[in-house]
Formats: sequence, C-alpha cells, structure tokens
Amino acid sequence: MSVKNFKFVSPGVFINEIDNSFRPRSPDAIGPVVIGRASKGLSMEPVSVASFSDYVDMFGDTVPGNAGGDVYRNGNEQSPMYGTYAAKAFLRANVAPLTYVRLLGQQTTTNDGTAAARAGWSTTNTLANSTHTSGEDVGTGNGGAYGLFLFASGSTGAEDMGTKAFATLTVLDAGEILTGNTISLVTAGGDTVTITGHGSANAMTTTSGASADGTFDASTASGTTGNNTAQALAIATCINLHDDFTASADGAVVTVTQNTVGTAGNSTTSPSAAAGAGSGDITDASHLLIVKFAGGSAAGDAGNLGTGSCAAIFYLQNGKIQLSGNLIGGADVATASAGAYIGSDSNGNYKMVIQSATQGKETFLFNFNDNSENFIRNQFNTNPQLGSAGNYYPSSAEKDYWLGETFEQDVRERGLTATAGIGIILGLGSGSAAGSVTGPHIMKGQASREAVAGWFISQDVGEYSAYEAANMQKLFRLKGRGHGEWLHKNVKVSIERIRQSNTQLDDYGTFSVVLRNLRDTDSNVQVIERFDNCNLNPTSPDFVARKIGDIYSEWDEVNQRLRYYGEYANNSKYVYVEMNDDVEAGATEASLLPFGYFGAPVMTGSTDVLSTTDPDTDAVYRSMLAWSGSFAGFAGLSTLDDDHDDVELLGGVSNNITASFIFPRALLRNSASDGGLTDPTKAYFGFRTTRTATSNNSDASVGDLHRLIYSGFPDDPTSGDNAAGHGIDEYSHIFSLDDLRKTNASTSASYFYESGSRATGLSVTAESSSYKTLLDADYNRFTAPFWGGFDGFDITKPDPLANTLMNDSSTEDNSYVYHTLRRALTTISDPGLLDFNLLATPGMTLGSLTQYEIQLCEDRADALALIDLPSVYTPNHEEYKTKVNRPAKDPLGTANSLKDRRLDSSYGATFYPWVQTRDAGTGQLVWIPPTVAMMGVLASSEAVSDVWFAPAGFNRGGLTEGAAGIPITNVSERLSSRERDTLYDARINPIASFPSNGIVVLGQKTLQERPSALDRINVRRLVIYLKKQISILSTQILFEQNVQDTWDRFKGLIEPFLANVKTRFGITDYRLILDESTTTPDLIDQNILYAKIMVKPARAIEFIAIDFVIASTGASFDD
Repeated sequence: MSVKNFKFVSPGVFINEIDNSFRPRSPDAIGPVVIGRASKGLSMEPVSVASFSDYVDMFGDTVPGNAGGDVYRNGNEQSPMYGTYAAKAFLRANVAPLTYVRLLGQQTTTNDGTAAARAGWSTTNTLANSTHTSGEDVGTGNGGAYGLFLFASGSTGAEDMGTKAFATLTVLDAGEILTGNTISLVTAGGDTVTITGHGSANAMTTTSGASADGTFDASTASGTTGNNTAQALAIATCINLHDDFTASADGAVVTVTQNTVGTAGNSTTSPSAAAGAGSGDITDASHLLIVKFAGGSAAGDAGNLGTGSCAAIFYLQNGKIQLSGNLIGGADVATASAGAYIGSDSNGNYKMVIQSATQGKETFLFNFNDNSENFIRNQFNTNPQLGSAGNYYPSSAEKDYWLGETFEQDVRERGLTATAGIGIILGLGSGSAAGSVTGPHIMKGQASREAVAGWFISQDVGEYSAYEAANMQKLFRLKGRGHGEWLHKNVKVSIERIRQSNTQLDDYGTFSVVLRNLRDTDSNVQVIERFDNCNLNPTSPDFVARKIGDIYSEWDEVNQRLRYYGEYANNSKYVYVEMNDDVEAGATEASLLPFGYFGAPVMTGSTDVLSTTDPDTDAVYRSMLAWSGSFAGFAGLSTLDDDHDDVELLGGVSNNITASFIFPRALLRNSASDGGLTDPTKAYFGFRTTRTATSNNSDASVGDLHRLIYSGFPDDPTSGDNAAGHGIDEYSHIFSLDDLRKTNASTSASYFYESGSRATGLSVTAESSSYKTLLDADYNRFTAPFWGGFDGFDITKPDPLANTLMNDSSTEDNSYVYHTLRRALTTISDPGLLDFNLLATPGMTLGSLTQYEIQLCEDRADALALIDLPSVYTPNHEEYKTKVNRPAKDPLGTANSLKDRRLDSSYGATFYPWVQTRDAGTGQLVWIPPTVAMMGVLASSEAVSDVWFAPAGFNRGGLTEGAAGIPITNVSERLSSRERDTLYDARINPIASFPSNGIVVLGQKTLQERPSALDRINVRRLVIYLKKQISILSTQILFEQNVQDTWDRFKGLIEPFLANVKTRFGITDYRLILDESTTTPDLIDQNILYAKIMVKPARAIEFIAIDFVIASTGASFDD
C-alpha cells in the first residue's frame, strides 16, 4: 500500500484496510466439463476458463432464447443455450476452473447421405422444382434462393424499353374448339377482342372491331395436322381484323402482337387454355382463355438496362415470389412476375407478392432505406425457423420463406436507396433451373467450417509495367480457430506499421497484425487482439507464425480423437497462421512485406444477357443465375388474377432487352481523406465497412457479404481447387498498397486508391520506383475481411441440436445431431488428456447418449455424470406446446422409465423436475434443466464445505437461498410427499418447493441400484477426490527404487493427506498397508508397488427419526 493512495486535504488520521488473508483457489483444482452451445468461442475441443468473466470473454454471456429480431443476420439465439447457464452457475462459486466444449454441427464421412445425417441446411424445395406452366396452382414444389437485382432507372436504354408485347398460341386439337368457345385478347388500354367458335367446321370469328369472315371449311378429319394448321390460320385471320393486334400463323402456332407499344412481351411462353395443357396450347376453348397485354411508351424498340446488382436474397421453402408493379417503360398495370423487369415508385419503394398454399398471399411494400419503416429487413420475415414444417411456433406465425442477405451498403453506393429503380427476381444456382448443382440455398452436407482472411501478398519488387496483383508472392493467411461464422460476422484484420528493414544486419522488415471489431471505424479503432513487430523470417522469435501460433486440430475419425498439427503454440484466441510453403522454408526474398490481400470469393453473374436467349453453355454453368428457357429461375409466369386461374399477365423481358447481372463485392477505401481523419496517415486502405465513403458510421450489412456461398466450397479458391461451374469468381478483388496514388497536392490527405495504377505507372511505388517511398510517407496499413465461416447447423431449427431431431435408432451415420454430441463426449473421454470430476450436457435427454455419458465417466473412474431425463418438460424449441402441456406432470412414469433403463452406476445422478431462472442480462424468465442448477449447487457446496458433503438439504441445497449460483424462482412441477418418495425410490433426486422454505434439493442418490456407500453422491465424489489426489501424490515416487525407503516416503505422502480428510469429516477412519504382504518379491520383480488403502466414508444424514413419548403425570422419565 502506497501513501500516494491516501487523499490528504485537512489534518487527521487516515486508516485503510488491506485484506491479504484471502485464500486464492488452488491452481491445481479440478473442475467440471460442460458441453453445450454458445454464441461464440472455440468449438469441438475442450477449453478451460478460470472465471465467468473469462468464460464471457471466450464464449459470450448466457443466452435465454426467444431473442427475436433479425435472426438470419444476427444469429440464432431463439432457444436457450443451457450450457451457458451451467457454466455461470458453477463458476460463480470460484472453487475450480471449468472446461467447456462448444458445439458446432459435424457429420461423419461415412454418413448415409440422408438429410438427417448431413450437417447444415437447405430449403425444403429447390430450383429444380421451380418450373411452372401458366395457370398452375402456386406452391407446388417450388423453392430455393432468389436474388432481387436492382438497376438504375437511368440505365442506358432504360427509357427505350417500349416494345410491342406479343404472345404465341398453339392449336393442338382443332376438334376441341366448339361453337361458342372464346379466346379474349385484352389490350393495355382495356379494349377486348373476343374470338368465337362458329359453325360445325370449328371456324373462329371476331366479335369485336370489324365483322369477321374467318370461317373456313375443314375438309380434313378433326385433330389432324392440316386441321390444326387451318384453325390457326382462321384465328390469325380473325385477330387481324382488329386494329389493336397483328397476328400471323406458322403451322399450328399463332403469334399475336399488340399494335400499340407494350413492354416486356413473352416470346416463348404463353397461357394455357386448359388445366394440364402445355404452355400456350389451345385444346379446349370452353375453358375461358384470356390473354392480357402490358402497355408502354412508344419510345423505341431496343435498349440495354446496363448492370444490375443483387440487392437481396430470399429463401423460399415452398410457393412463389414475385415483384409487382410497373413493367419498365409501361403504364401502371397490375403485373406481378419473377423474371420480369418491374419499376419502383419515385422513392425507391418496390412491391412484392409472396404466396404459398400454407400462408396464402402476402403483399409487401419495401425499400432499402434503413431509416424507413418500409426498410426491407423491417418488412419481411428474417427468421428461417418459421417454416410451416417446423412446429416450433404457433401456426399463425408460420412463413414459407425468409429474407436472407441484403446488401444495403452496395445499394446506397449505387444511389438506389431513395430513388426510382428497376428490379427483377431471378433464381440463384449454378447450372440450369432443372439441374442446379449448387447454390446459396444448398448448405446441406456442410459441417462447421472456419472463416479465413484471404492470402496476404507482397509488394512488387519488379518492373511496374509487368505488374499483376494476382502474381504477387502469397505470404500467409489467417484461419479461425473454431469460431465458425462468428468470426467473419464480427472481426476484420488489419496489417499496420509496415516497415522495411532499417539495418544491414537483417533484410526482413516488420509489421503488426491487428484483429479488430468488424464494425469499428478508422477514427475509432476497437482492437480485439494485436501482435506487433512480426516478421517473415522463419528463424526469428518474431516470425509471424510463432508470434500468433499455427497449431490447428482435426478430428481423427478412425481413432476417435483430436489430432493437433503445427509448430508454434497458439497465442491468439481467434486465429492461427497458415504460411505459404516457400515463405516458411525461407525461399523468398527477405525484403518482402505484406502489402495487400486476395479478397473474398463472390458469386458469378452474367454479362449482356438477351432476354430470350440462354447464355452459352459455359456461361450458364459458370453463372450463379439459374437459367430456364428465356427466364432466369422460371419457365413460366404464373397469374395472380383472382377471377380467372388461367389469366396471364405478359411480363418478363423482351427479346430486344439486354442486361448484365453482378453480385456485390466488398467496398474499398478510396481516399485518405475519407472519414475526416485528423491524421490521414492513420487511414486503413482496403476493406471498407462504413455506410458511405465519407461516413464514420459502420454499415450493418457488411457481414452479409462474406457468408459461405454453398456446401462443399473449396478451402482456397485461388489455388485451383475450384472447378469451373461452381458459380463463383475466385476473388472479388485484389487489393495492394502498390495501387495507391498521390495527387499533385502537397498534403498527406492527397493519397488515394486506384486499382491498376501501378501497372500504368501512376502509383506512388511506380513513380518512385520503390515501395519504401510509400512506407516512408507513413502509408503503411490496410484492412482485410474474413469470409466463409459456417456453424454446420440447420438454421431452420430454433435448437439445431434438439432431442426431437434424434430417436432411439439414431447413430453417428444417420444423424448429424447425434454425431455432434457423441463426438464432443468422445473428445473428453481420455483421462490422460484432460482432468475433470463432473460432466454435464444440459438439456440432452436421448437415452443412448446419456448412457454413454455415464459409461464414459465410469470408464475414466474419476468423474460423476449429471444427466437429464426425457419427457419431464418440453420447451418450445423441441416442440411447440401450450404452457399447460409443457410440463409432463408424470413423476411415476418418469420413475418407471428410469427403472426400465437399468443404468445401475454410481458414476451418474439425475434430478427432477426442471427449474426456472431469471436471466441477469435481460430479466427474462427461463426454464432450465435441473443439471444446470445442480452444477451451481455442487460448486457452492464445495465452496462452503468440501466435495464430500451432501449437495442437498436446506444448508447446501437451498436453491431459493442462492445455492445454485444463479437465481432459481420456480419449479416446473410441485411435488407431493408421495411423488418425492416415488422418485427417490427410483434413484431420481427430487427438487421440492415448500411454501415457507422455498425450493430445495431433497436428495443425493447416484444411479447405483445396489445399496452401498457409493449410492450417494457425496461418497462417490469423496472417492473420486481421494483417488485423484492420491494418484497425483504417487507420481512423486514413480520410477524411484522399489525399496523400503521409497515405501516409507509413499506412506509419508499419503497418510497425512488421509488424516487431513478425516479431520475435515470426509472419512471416519482409514488404514494404509504397504509392506511385504502387499508388495511381494514377485511384484517387485515386475516393477510394481502395490498398496492397500481402506477408508470408512462419513455418511450424510438423510432421515431424522424422533420418538415423542407422551408420559402420564406420575411416570418416571428414567423408565
């Protein structure tokens, strides 16, 4: 204590109390293993934390579930993560460290290929089911991913979109067209031409406009080719009598064109006249056929919309998704279609219709202004779990779609946030719609995967005229250490303080690697981790791989264990380094420094696509646009007209319209002056996360740019692993400081980025012929994104590891959920690799897994498994039930079920029923399984006494009094005295609620059936403790001489320890025997020391029996 810590103002006596008597927890203390989900952190390997603050730093806080909000973008926290509460309950007592195994979705390489066996997710239906004939009922097998592409209304040729709309009609069987049957053609202006069957010869005649002379004599038999051709000619003749239309016949096909200009006609698909007929086939005109034509301006007949960028991706389980509104260049007609160019209003508001057989038809008005009530993410469902097949929410909340990624930063950059634009819905997937091999909606079969920062590349040390960024030396890249998609959604990496060597003794320069919050800004940098003075010298202690670490793990499926690879211990909690082989071998120039990076891969679009012509075969295969016929994603346009099922609004693209489609890419800092930094040299060029170039506010959509694009995506798309046809570009951009330029201004803010400027000789490094010029000016930093992380979970489930996703026949090869849980348990099974004395997987109730949990502890012989029982309480994330039906209310059934399982092990224990806690962060009341509360009870009991005291009763098991470490406010079921007896008789420890005493643990049995001292938890924990501590003490004589002196040393170690346990009421007596009767000459010859330790465990009082004797007045108490 320093006198400087006192505050002296006026005279007096100042006293401060310093408590140095606090006894810290022993560093050798052994604690539990908890297995469960968490919002972040290393996954699928044991991680030890010493306190709850350490736990929060690594894995995040408790997760109560029902988070709501933007589930797709912000992450799935819709179900409670029970493991987080168990960790908090235990660590609050500060008695021992806790080991946590965070779960992410895994699958075996030998899985049976079924959906349940494979990790990840996909939409219920895919683009392979998306083709519909006109008039077909919506919602039949359609699904997949659909991109909304936006064009500027001022795009080249956008005002010249007035083309004449047309339709094609095909006569299949003229004999089916009878007298009185009609075909109606409706102009954009509302005029109608009706063609009517006339006479036995099946001729057609017009009843609007001019009188018809369209009859003909059908001399051939009905249904023949000649008759169909004659009928088509008659129809064309009749239509031509009306001024609004021109028709021509080619065989049995009639092409009808609206003479008034219309927009976006459909040249290949036309309405069906009869249900089940092929597109545009006229087979039965008694089924009313109405063809509506869109109108438009008379501007011209051709145009190029320019380039449209994907602004949003929708995921459809079932049904149909369409834009609705103005066809471009046309009048305000009631048109809705996928594959059609539809205009917004003047403020950038679009209208969309989504419909399915389950949810009916919903119409949305939306825009991309995130300050608007109509902002797209406010208008559409963003929770993938509301699918009607889920049964996790009330039926009134179910939706057959969800909104996935939106790219409002890109929309804002293109100036389309609050102004008129043009949109089109296109199906996404590589290959044709009928044979799509992959796409963003197919994430099934993908286990958890680590995010990665693209390869950092060196500066150019050659001639600038030959410069190609893609050919620069790859140096290293950073890969996540088990964080899944959290890393790319929350972290970016900056390389800064890049310095060339300043000594002749070492040619290697230095740099810093800084992990930053994804949404910080260059004016407010938020550092997560930093590693300074790194270099690329493999022999240096500052070698970047040595500074950060390069150890990574892989699961050995054959030997059922984790294998670790690499040379240098990990000093980062988030990433490890993967070095380029040449750099690690010291085979590259020592002067090389990280100067840029490969950007994330991006989905491939299509360039200059004509509306009625498929791109060439290679382009189709390479593009992530799913083409079918003349429309992307749909072969036909379905009606929304409520009066006639077969009404077709002719939308879509004209054969004279050309457009290009791209997917958004990460934006880059343009100028050092962007954001108004006081010191422009502090500007990080490269990856930009702000809303606009001049803004200092981050944009919420940047995390959507870098998701894993599809299942089975290549680990390094720049290495050649990516086969053509996967629908991606290997990188979205390549950034390098070599492309920084400087204007003629003398200020440091005059530096700016221009891609390709080095190759043209205009960059700073090109003009000065040295990269050092740029570094000497202090422009020595840039930022890169992480991309491609994936959690391996089915995002359509509130709890992707729910018990209801498994059954009694589940195995590791037919259930990815089962495999994920079992693999986590197997990871901690070897006592030689990990010490622990308790094991819990809170909420896991499947019998075969909880039995494996107990067997694992029994095989190790050093831990007690706490298991939860099935059908005690059903939370909504398992199955939606009304509140009254969630508790099972069947203690007798639970007791009988457990008896039938015959677990019979002192290494397991279980409790009943569920309890309720209050989440400290949100105040939300959360139902939790009893294992969570018991983790806290066991810890608090140990804190106030020792492991061999019973973790039950009002002294140590009073949950209302705080024994659980977290507040316990209720039980899912109040037990009667008889029900408590029933449960305890079945070795289930009851948790009782008393009116005056609150909630208390009222039992401490293990699952052992045979009566013995080990059928109680306190004795089992005592013996585990004794065995572990004596084992540790015994290592001090391992490999010593097997002689009397060593035996005496062994006794000197063990007997004081046992005596200490006796004085602390763990045992009532003990004896240690080590002499020639135990360690015989034969055993000595086998290098064995054999001792016997006998103990009498102290027993807990569970039953108090008192006789009250009522005596008569004259009786003697002595009698």
